[in-house]
Amino acid sequence: MQFNVPQFIDVEDKIIGPLSLKQFLLLLGGGMVLVLLWYFFKLWFVLLVGGPIVLAIAASIFIKINGRPLPTVFMAWLNYWLKPKFYIWKK
Repeated sequence: MQFNVPQFIDVEDKIIGPLSLKQFLLLLGGGMVLVLLWYFFKLWFVLLVGGPIVLAIAASIFIKINGRPLPTVFMAWLNYWLKPKFYIWKK
């Protein structure tokens, strides 16, 4: 009996164009935040707050470091600095 073993299981499926479902939902959520900012606040505040939001969302969607998404790299960096380190020296 033979079985097909799936390959490329670490690659996310592209649902909408070149974006995976997670990337699309992140883009949609960021767009909704910008629309709410635009609806409730003045233009200078939208530009002041919305600019960094757009940059952070775009970076988290499109930037990869060593093949890993930016949020994964950021969480690893944050865990490294926040978790206690215990070193044992053996002679």
